Amino acid sequence: MFSYINGEVTDYGDGTVTVDVNGVGFELAVSAYTQADCRLGQRQRLYTYMQVKEDGIGLFGFSTVEEKNMFLMLISVSGVGCKVAQSILSGMDTDALALAIFNEDTKLLTKIKGLGKKTAERIVLELKEKVTVDAVDKIALPLTQNPDMPLNKEMQNAVAVLCSLGKTQGDAQNLVEAAAKLGATTAEELVNMAFRIN
Repeated sequence: MFSYINGEVTDYGDGTVTVDVNGVGFELAVSAYTQADCRLGQRQRLYTYMQVKEDGIGLFGFSTVEEKNMFLMLISVSGVGCKVAQSILSGMDTDALALAIFNEDTKLLTKIKGLGKKTAERIVLELKEKVTVDAVDKIALPLTQNPDMPLNKEMQNAVAVLCSLGKTQGDAQNLVEAAAKLGATTAEELVNMAFRIN
C-alpha cells in the first residue's frame, strides 16, 4: 500500500522511529541500522512494508531499498516473520548478510541474537540462489583492485565483514592478517580471532 514515507523524524522508540507527514505521525518498526540513519528534526525517506494481521497492522521502515529487499527475501523463508527479519537486519547489515548467505556461513549467521541454527540453515538454503552477488562484489571491489594485496578469498571475505561492522579497510586488513598469523584460516575464524585481538 505504501511504497515509502517522507517526513520529519520526531521521535525514537525501542526499535521504532516516528515520522511526521503533514501532521500525521507514522510509527515504523526499524532495524538498528535504519534507526542510526535517522536524525531527530530532519526529513527522512523510509521505504515501507505493511504487515496486516488479525490482531493489528504493523508498518516497517527501511532507510535503503536494499534493506527493504533483503527484508522481503527474509520473510519469504519458512519460519521467518517480520520481527525475526527485522532482528536479523539489526544484527548484520545487508552487504554482510548477503555475503554470509552467499558463502553458506550459518555459523556467522547464528551469532545474530535470536537466530537459531535451523533458521539460519533455512535462510541459506532458500536464499542462496536469490541473493545478488552485486553486494558481494561491491564489498570485495576495493580488495581486488590491488593486485599486490596478499589476501586469499577467506581473508578478503573476513575483511569485508569487518568493514561492514564499522572497521576501516586498513584496520580490518591488519586485524585479519594478524589473525591469520595466529592460525585462523576460514573467514569465520578470522573474524572471530580479529575481535579477540581487537
